[in-house]
Amino acid sequence: MKIKVGYLLSYDYNMFFTSVKQVYDYVDVIFLAIDKNYLTWSGNSFEIEESFFEKVKKFDVKNKIEFYYDDFYVPGLSPMECDVRERNMLLNRMGDGWLIQLDVDEYMYDFKKIRIFLKQHWYLMIFPKFTPVIFKGIWITLFKKLPEGYLYIENNERFPFITNCKKYDGPRTNYSISNHLMNAKAIHQSWARSEEEIFFKITNWGHRDDFDTQKHFEFWRDLDISNYDNFKNIHPLKPELWDKLHYIPSTSIDDFIEQYAKKNKQVLISVGFFKMLKAFFRKIQKRIK
Repeated sequence: MKIKVGYLLSYDYNMFFTSVKQVYDYVDVIFLAIDKNYLTWSGNSFEIEESFFEKVKKFDVKNKIEFYYDDFYVPGLSPMECDVRERNMLLNRMGDGWLIQLDVDEYMYDFKKIRIFLKQHWYLMIFPKFTPVIFKGIWITLFKKLPEGYLYIENNERFPFITNCKKYDGPRTNYSISNHLMNAKAIHQSWARSEEEIFFKITNWGHRDDFDTQKHFEFWRDLDISNYDNFKNIHPLKPELWDKLHYIPSTSIDDFIEQYAKKNKQVLISVGFFKMLKAFFRKIQKRIK
């Protein structure tokens, strides 16, 4: 029952170290998926400096990290289709076990509790084909880095990231199986980047075609410490999902993570044993019929 983590590496690869150091001591294997032609899901080129690979080698003192190169960009597929395709290819490469996929800008603090949670739910791994599950966490979305600290959103936005099944039919999820909110919080450095990084992100990510990215970029660029509290419902697709902005003074991303984690402990929600047992027997009955 190994616990495995997979990352998709692209133009924002330098965020990987902030994320991986949260999980490194508590997982068995870490996979880094990189397009072998260094192309984004939109077909644009990106570069990874050689020093990054040297830094990974130096960091990986327990030899847990494995690189996975493949063709992850397919002309004719939308960025979102390429996203789901790559995640499925990575799932297949990861093999059996508890399969966790994180983006490099997701920082799952106090990961030791998540490891304990998965070990406590060992019974879901006896016959995973009959007890497939997706575990969801909650994003704490960093929206902008200001000179004095970070603006962020805290509104119970859920995201899937752990499974014991081998196929996604959406971004990190499978709509046909049980999705369970385990309540693990991840600090998501989604928009808290430089102007150049944000512009590159919105022209290359899976949601590139879903909203007016230029308009939202201009709104983001004009936010500062004096006006952020004037704006409500700012999510580009579902406005009410990001109801308002909060602010924590901090000197760095590590400082923010530490401050937030002290005030917001990881309190996880277990999945009911008997609930999953019933689901198991229902699947057995369907197969017999």
